[in-house]
Amino acid sequence: MSQENRTVRWFYHSVPFIILFLLWEIVARVIHDPYILPPFSAVVASAFSQSLAYHLGITLAFSLLALLIISLVGLPLGQLMHRFKEAEWVLSPFFWFLLFALGLGLGTTGIAPILIMWFGLSQLTVLVFSIVIPIMVVALISCYGAKLTAVRVGFLLCWSLQISMGVYLISVAGLGTQLAMCYHLHNTDMMYAIMLIMGFTGLFVDRVLKYLGDLIKEK
Repeated sequence: MSQENRTVRWFYHSVPFIILFLLWEIVARVIHDPYILPPFSAVVASAFSQSLAYHLGITLAFSLLALLIISLVGLPLGQLMHRFKEAEWVLSPFFWFLLFALGLGLGTTGIAPILIMWFGLSQLTVLVFSIVIPIMVVALISCYGAKLTAVRVGFLLCWSLQISMGVYLISVAGLGTQLAMCYHLHNTDMMYAIMLIMGFTGLFVDRVLKYLGDLIKEK
């Protein structure tokens, strides 16, 4: 019975993707303008690139490293605020102040130039950039007892910030750098391919985190 439920669940998970990619292919063939919307089949072909695999590995490795760091720091801070109201009174408004001050709502543009001044144009800058904001977000979410949600949101932020910072630092390897280069070269197929890779890789890791979290809850 559980196998049947799993199959049904996977079917429902697949429906939106099938509809999206089918409509994508049809619309692209109708408008016939590859610089605006290349066919989905062409984008998939571009996604299987050896160079993209290398940059995906770099971005994923540093995102997982950042996730490990923010989990080791953010979750204990969240538990501290959850158990002791005094800690929440002290830390919660301070964290919210920093989130607004660092420009989370603007794609964290506020902190990016500062980190570049401190650490230069290096992979260390990207790593720090993808840690500072998520630590506070993970702490604020986990202080309400939602540790699994905090970790999943934390990875989303680590992954997104790794890529967005790569757009600033063309000299650093990663998907963000490749996305910026493809934009400047008007390589639309590769831009969409990178977005597909970003989406499916992030979704895969999120599903793994959810699965591991559910296993821990059961035990």
